[in-house]
Amino acid sequence: MTAFESDPFAPSPVRSVQVDVYTAAYRVSGKMATRFSRVADIVNQLTSSHLVIEQATISEFADPTATLGALQALVSMDEVLFMVASGDGGAARPEMRIPKRAVRAQLAVPPFRITGNVHVPQGSRPTDGLLNAGDRFLPMTEVTVVSGAHPELGRTAEAVAIQRRLAHLVLVTDDERQDELLADVLDHDTAERWLQRPKPGEAEAPQD
Repeated sequence: MTAFESDPFAPSPVRSVQVDVYTAAYRVSGKMATRFSRVADIVNQLTSSHLVIEQATISEFADPTATLGALQALVSMDEVLFMVASGDGGAARPEMRIPKRAVRAQLAVPPFRITGNVHVPQGSRPTDGLLNAGDRFLPMTEVTVVSGAHPELGRTAEAVAIQRRLAHLVLVTDDERQDELLADVLDHDTAERWLQRPKPGEAEAPQD
Protein backbone atom coordinates (compact mmCIF):
# COMPACT_ATOMS: atom_id res chain seq x y z
CA MET A 1 0.00 0.00 0.00
CA THR A 2 1.40 3.40 -0.95
CA ALA A 3 1.00 6.66 0.92
CA PHE A 4 -1.54 7.69 -1.71
CA GLU A 5 -3.82 4.71 -1.18
CA SER A 6 -6.54 4.84 1.45
CA ASP A 7 -6.73 2.25 4.19
CA PRO A 8 -10.06 0.37 3.76
CA PHE A 9 -10.09 -0.40 7.50
CA ALA A 10 -9.40 3.17 8.65
CA PRO A 11 -12.22 4.81 10.66
CA SER A 12 -14.63 6.87 8.59
CA PRO A 13 -15.04 10.54 9.49
CA VAL A 14 -17.94 11.52 11.72
CA ARG A 15 -20.90 12.81 9.73
CA SER A 16 -24.48 13.84 10.36
CA VAL A 17 -27.17 11.38 9.25
CA GLN A 18 -30.91 11.99 9.09
CA VAL A 19 -32.76 9.27 11.04
CA ASP A 20 -36.28 8.24 12.00
CA VAL A 21 -36.50 6.29 15.25
CA TYR A 22 -39.67 4.39 16.17
CA THR A 23 -40.72 3.20 19.62
CA ALA A 24 -44.07 1.65 20.59
CA ALA A 25 -45.55 5.12 21.13
CA TYR A 26 -43.32 7.71 19.46
CA ARG A 27 -41.51 8.63 16.27
CA VAL A 28 -38.40 10.75 16.73
CA SER A 29 -36.86 12.33 13.64
CA GLY A 30 -33.65 14.28 13.49
CA LYS A 31 -29.90 13.97 12.99
CA MET A 32 -27.29 11.69 14.51
CA ALA A 33 -23.52 12.03 14.48
CA THR A 34 -21.91 8.74 13.43
CA ARG A 35 -18.94 7.22 11.63
CA PHE A 36 -21.11 4.55 10.05
CA SER A 37 -23.21 4.63 6.90
CA ARG A 38 -25.42 1.54 7.34
CA VAL A 39 -28.32 1.92 9.76
CA ALA A 40 -27.66 -1.45 11.42
CA ASP A 41 -24.04 -0.49 12.06
CA ILE A 42 -25.09 2.84 13.56
CA VAL A 43 -27.17 1.17 16.28
CA ASN A 44 -25.20 -2.06 16.73
CA GLN A 45 -21.91 -0.24 17.28
CA LEU A 46 -23.41 2.19 19.77
CA THR A 47 -22.14 1.65 23.31
CA SER A 48 -24.33 4.15 25.18
CA SER A 49 -27.77 3.45 26.63
CA HIS A 50 -29.51 6.16 24.57
CA LEU A 51 -29.58 7.44 21.02
CA VAL A 52 -28.79 11.15 20.84
CA ILE A 53 -30.96 12.86 18.21
CA GLU A 54 -30.18 16.47 17.33
CA GLN A 55 -32.73 18.93 15.91
CA ALA A 56 -35.40 16.44 16.88
CA THR A 57 -39.08 16.33 16.00
CA ILE A 58 -41.17 14.07 18.24
CA SER A 59 -44.58 12.71 17.21
CA GLU A 60 -46.86 10.70 19.47
CA PHE A 61 -48.85 7.97 17.72
CA ALA A 62 -51.89 8.62 19.90
CA ASP A 63 -52.01 12.25 18.69
CA PRO A 64 -50.36 12.46 15.26
CA THR A 65 -51.38 16.10 14.76
CA ALA A 66 -49.31 17.27 17.72
CA THR A 67 -45.53 17.41 17.35
CA LEU A 68 -42.80 18.66 19.64
CA GLY A 69 -39.45 20.10 18.59
CA ALA A 70 -36.24 19.90 20.61
CA LEU A 71 -32.60 20.78 20.07
CA GLN A 72 -31.72 17.35 21.41
CA ALA A 73 -33.68 14.23 22.31
CA LEU A 74 -32.38 11.11 24.03
CA VAL A 75 -34.13 7.86 23.11
CA SER A 76 -33.66 4.74 25.23
CA MET A 77 -32.06 1.96 23.20
CA ASP A 78 -34.21 -0.59 25.02
CA GLU A 79 -37.37 1.03 23.63
CA VAL A 80 -36.30 1.38 19.99
CA LEU A 81 -38.38 -0.90 17.74
CA PHE A 82 -36.61 0.05 14.53
CA MET A 83 -34.67 2.86 12.91
CA VAL A 84 -34.39 4.23 9.39
CA ALA A 85 -31.39 6.27 8.17
CA SER A 86 -31.36 8.37 5.01
CA GLY A 87 -29.04 7.28 2.24
CA ASP A 88 -28.63 3.71 3.52
CA GLY A 89 -29.09 1.16 0.77
CA GLY A 90 -28.06 -1.67 3.08
CA ALA A 91 -24.86 -2.61 1.21
CA ALA A 92 -21.76 -3.51 3.18
CA ARG A 93 -18.30 -2.23 2.31
CA PRO A 94 -16.84 -4.60 -0.34
CA GLU A 95 -13.92 -5.62 1.85
CA MET A 96 -16.31 -6.53 4.69
CA ARG A 97 -18.80 -8.62 2.72
CA ILE A 98 -19.65 -12.21 3.61
CA PRO A 99 -21.44 -14.21 0.88
CA LYS A 100 -25.14 -14.09 1.73
CA ARG A 101 -28.51 -14.68 0.11
CA ALA A 102 -31.73 -12.71 0.46
CA VAL A 103 -34.72 -14.22 2.29
CA ARG A 104 -38.10 -12.48 2.33
CA ALA A 105 -39.38 -12.18 5.88
CA GLN A 106 -41.98 -10.40 7.98
CA LEU A 107 -41.50 -9.31 11.59
CA ALA A 108 -44.38 -8.37 13.87
CA VAL A 109 -43.09 -5.60 16.12
CA PRO A 110 -46.28 -4.13 17.63
CA PRO A 111 -47.79 -1.84 16.56
CA PHE A 112 -45.92 -2.47 13.26
CA ARG A 113 -45.55 -5.24 10.70
CA ILE A 114 -42.29 -4.96 8.82
CA THR A 115 -41.72 -6.89 5.58
CA GLY A 116 -38.47 -7.01 3.63
CA ASN A 117 -35.31 -8.92 2.79
CA VAL A 118 -32.95 -10.28 5.42
CA HIS A 119 -29.60 -11.57 4.28
CA VAL A 120 -28.38 -14.88 5.69
CA PRO A 121 -25.03 -16.63 5.12
CA GLN A 122 -25.00 -19.04 2.21
CA GLY A 123 -25.61 -22.60 3.32
CA SER A 124 -27.47 -21.61 6.49
CA ARG A 125 -31.15 -21.84 7.32
CA PRO A 126 -33.19 -18.61 7.30
CA THR A 127 -33.88 -18.97 11.03
CA ASP A 128 -30.14 -19.00 11.75
CA GLY A 129 -29.72 -15.58 10.19
CA LEU A 130 -32.89 -14.25 11.79
CA LEU A 131 -32.45 -15.51 15.35
CA ASN A 132 -28.92 -16.72 15.98
CA ALA A 133 -26.91 -13.65 15.03
CA GLY A 134 -25.08 -11.83 17.78
CA ASP A 135 -26.09 -8.31 16.80
CA ARG A 136 -28.88 -6.65 18.75
CA PHE A 137 -30.45 -5.06 15.67
CA LEU A 138 -31.35 -7.01 12.53
CA PRO A 139 -30.80 -5.25 9.18
CA MET A 140 -33.58 -5.55 6.59
CA THR A 141 -33.67 -4.14 3.05
CA GLU A 142 -36.42 -3.27 0.55
CA VAL A 143 -38.77 -2.69 3.45
CA THR A 144 -42.48 -2.01 3.76
CA VAL A 145 -43.82 -0.89 7.14
CA VAL A 146 -47.54 -1.04 7.97
CA SER A 147 -49.54 -0.53 11.16
CA GLY A 148 -53.13 -1.64 11.66
CA ALA A 149 -53.50 0.60 14.69
CA HIS A 150 -51.92 3.62 12.98
CA PRO A 151 -52.34 3.40 9.19
CA GLU A 152 -50.83 6.84 8.71
CA LEU A 153 -47.45 5.47 9.84
CA GLY A 154 -47.13 3.17 6.82
CA ARG A 155 -44.00 3.74 4.77
CA THR A 156 -41.28 2.15 2.66
CA ALA A 157 -37.52 2.29 3.14
CA GLU A 158 -34.39 1.00 1.45
CA ALA A 159 -33.12 -0.36 4.77
CA VAL A 160 -34.05 -0.48 8.45
CA ALA A 161 -32.55 -1.89 11.64
CA ILE A 162 -35.00 -3.83 13.82
CA GLN A 163 -34.44 -4.73 17.48
CA ARG A 164 -34.90 -8.49 17.17
CA ARG A 165 -35.77 -9.23 20.80
CA LEU A 166 -38.87 -7.01 20.49
CA ALA A 167 -40.29 -8.97 17.56
CA HIS A 168 -43.35 -10.96 18.67
CA LEU A 169 -43.43 -13.01 15.46
CA VAL A 170 -40.84 -13.77 12.79
CA LEU A 171 -42.18 -15.20 9.52
CA VAL A 172 -40.18 -16.43 6.54
CA THR A 173 -42.49 -15.57 3.66
CA ASP A 174 -40.26 -16.52 0.72
CA ASP A 175 -36.90 -18.23 0.29
CA GLU A 176 -35.96 -18.47 -3.36
CA ARG A 177 -32.98 -20.71 -2.59
CA GLN A 178 -34.42 -22.91 0.12
CA ASP A 179 -33.04 -26.01 -1.68
CA GLU A 180 -29.58 -24.49 -1.98
CA LEU A 181 -26.94 -27.16 -2.55
CA LEU A 182 -24.59 -27.97 0.27
CA ALA A 183 -21.91 -28.02 -2.42
CA ASP A 184 -22.13 -24.21 -2.43
CA VAL A 185 -20.43 -24.16 0.96
CA LEU A 186 -18.86 -27.65 1.16
CA ASP A 187 -16.73 -29.61 -1.25
CA HIS A 188 -18.77 -31.79 -3.59
CA ASP A 189 -17.86 -35.17 -2.05
CA THR A 190 -18.69 -34.06 1.50
CA ALA A 191 -22.00 -32.54 0.38
CA GLU A 192 -22.97 -35.76 -1.40
CA ARG A 193 -22.10 -37.85 1.66
CA TRP A 194 -24.23 -35.63 3.91
CA LEU A 195 -27.20 -35.90 1.58
CA GLN A 196 -27.11 -39.69 1.28
CA ARG A 197 -28.85 -41.64 4.04
CA PRO A 198 -27.47 -45.09 4.80
CA LYS A 199 -29.69 -48.03 3.82
CA PRO A 200 -31.21 -50.13 6.61
CA GLY A 201 -28.54 -52.34 8.18
CA GLU A 202 -25.78 -50.34 6.46
CA ALA A 203 -23.32 -48.43 8.61
CA GLU A 204 -22.59 -44.82 7.82
CA ALA A 205 -19.37 -44.13 5.98
CA PRO A 206 -16.62 -42.92 8.28
CA GLN A 207 -16.03 -39.18 8.31
CA ASP A 208 -12.71 -37.85 7.05
